[in-house]
Amino acid sequence: MSDTTSPQGATPPQIISFDEIPNNVEVPGTYIETKVNYSQSGLLPYKAKALIIGQMLSSGIAKPNVAYPLYTAPQAENLFGIGSIAAQMAAAFILANPYVAVDIMGVPDAVSAAKASQTVTIGGTATAAGTLPVYAQGQRVPVAVNVGDTAAVVAANLLAGLQGAALESSETESGAVITVTALHGGTLGNTLDLRVNYQPGDTIPAGLTVTITAMTGGATDPTITGALNAIAASWYSDIVMCWVDPTNVGLLEAALEGRYNAMSKLDAHAYGALGMSYGAGLANQASLNSRFRSVLLVQNAPQPAWMWAACFAGVCSYYLAQDPARQLRGLALPGLLAPAPADRFDWTERNLLLADGISTFDVEIDGTVTLEKVVTENLTDAAGIPTTAWHDIMAPKVNSRIKYDWISFNGVTYPRNKLADDNTIAAEYDPSVATPRRIKSSWAGRSMLYEQYGWIENSQATAAQSYFVRDLTDRNRLNCRLQYNRIGNLMVEAVSLEFQA
Repeated sequence: MSDTTSPQGATPPQIISFDEIPNNVEVPGTYIETKVNYSQSGLLPYKAKALIIGQMLSSGIAKPNVAYPLYTAPQAENLFGIGSIAAQMAAAFILANPYVAVDIMGVPDAVSAAKASQTVTIGGTATAAGTLPVYAQGQRVPVAVNVGDTAAVVAANLLAGLQGAALESSETESGAVITVTALHGGTLGNTLDLRVNYQPGDTIPAGLTVTITAMTGGATDPTITGALNAIAASWYSDIVMCWVDPTNVGLLEAALEGRYNAMSKLDAHAYGALGMSYGAGLANQASLNSRFRSVLLVQNAPQPAWMWAACFAGVCSYYLAQDPARQLRGLALPGLLAPAPADRFDWTERNLLLADGISTFDVEIDGTVTLEKVVTENLTDAAGIPTTAWHDIMAPKVNSRIKYDWISFNGVTYPRNKLADDNTIAAEYDPSVATPRRIKSSWAGRSMLYEQYGWIENSQATAAQSYFVRDLTDRNRLNCRLQYNRIGNLMVEAVSLEFQA
């Protein structure tokens, strides 16, 4: 059958293909099948979905290495145990991003893991009333002090306060000495923070002394092999895990490379936070070169680094899902307590951190922690040659979004099409025949759409430079080279301010 009506200048299709109406219908009537035409559609829905991988306690009801949909912080405590690393990460992520779908997975302690511990020794007798301002893992644990309170009384009251908080530690007391022991075995316990006098104006009541030793003794982290195997075929756009040891980071980064592979189509970006000094952070990252992982370095922060990692992932996953091409500068990391001024990095240190693939943050005058610049770990290409192609996190994120949209667009626009060379009779008469030129036209249209959304620029030029050719040996295959120019961001404004002498 033929269609004699068509837009002016267009070749009318001589064949109309039907999916539901058979070609041998004899019963009179009008039969209508409904289809969606996606050829002029806007961006197709993007399935942003995050995954948290954290350490779990045996008191939780969750099964190890199983992903659970996460909705609330209390749910995570029930799944993985009150005070668990996984539950703390869940609370930090949800506070930062209550909108993006997120799963959470727990990994138990290694069988041979050792737990970190520290002591808090109270000395003296209070000669003035006040409040002992203790901060445990970022939580303020105020202890009321009366005149005449002995060290043993203050220690007992502090113990009660610590035990009433949902901390990643357990506490005991003997002779005004409190022993704090990490709930989890492994190296992460060594980074737990306990301090006094964090906020301006905090003071220890007169007559008392507080001596705190560093957490130490934690050893042997679990490995995430089982967790990664469990999600090998699952879609996640963003992943955050608590560990930063070389073994687990290596496993994660290898998995990210595999997920980004053309045959996998499971692009994901990972986030982490290093709770260590400037020098230790640079040394930790020296051998890492992933295009698909971003880390923050935070020195002597009150809260554990895994909470920073989860909050970091929450903020980035939300805003990059809205616009993968827009920088993250100035976005607040809600709920995080900044390191003391002496523990923050100055301009020169932050500039060097960024050059070494470590993301940075600022602290506003009111203490709010905000992102400064988010970069990937990538510094060199596969040949070891320095490159900035993947430096900004927007580079892999824009690429992933374009890949996702183009694959989805082709899936709904050319789901059962035949393939022919340009200028063939079949292509001229049968609209179900795709050709290199026809698909190149689709790419030009999508490129213009990406430019309208502010992801790329110079769409007409780059689309013209893209190539679509039919394979010489496989007549069912179209080979394409798609080009685009990712849009920039206003990060640096260099000004020469000159005045008339």
